[in-house]
Amino acid sequence: MKSFDEDGKLIIPDKELQKLQEHGLYKKENKIHINHAFCPKGHELIVPDNELIDGFPSIKLWLKGEIGNELVFISPVLNNLNRIGGEIFSKGNKLKVCCPECGSRMPVLGPCECQWNGEYMMLSLDKNPENQNAVCFCDVWGCPKGDVRLAGEVISEYMRGYQM
Repeated sequence: MKSFDEDGKLIIPDKELQKLQEHGLYKKENKIHINHAFCPKGHELIVPDNELIDGFPSIKLWLKGEIGNELVFISPVLNNLNRIGGEIFSKGNKLKVCCPECGSRMPVLGPCECQWNGEYMMLSLDKNPENQNAVCFCDVWGCPKGDVRLAGEVISEYMRGYQM
């Protein structure tokens, strides 16, 4: 890491940004996003030629439902519901979320509290899925919790709900 910029000024590291990057998260224009996501077998789900959403390469997933299967691109920006594709699905459809390369189903983190009894599907931020560094989203089309979220935050919300 450089200590000085091109003008010779001291570069002071941004501690918040460093902490985010340690967990595979990045911040640009006040948007926190992921640059990498992997299936359980280690295939990269975010590649430069994926559709752009919110100015970033999106997460490419193969969604399987009762009425059909479709490639869908979801925003890599946390807490953002933007998607490309999925027009065949209707609100409330429960889907199988799979890797577009190998067909592996994404692992379940836990239940979603939505009205459709969805489940949070996990995307690893590391090639090794054992590291538990992950994001997740609900597997029900149209669920308000269908945006990419930090898995640790979802677990914390779940635990708080059971402590009350």
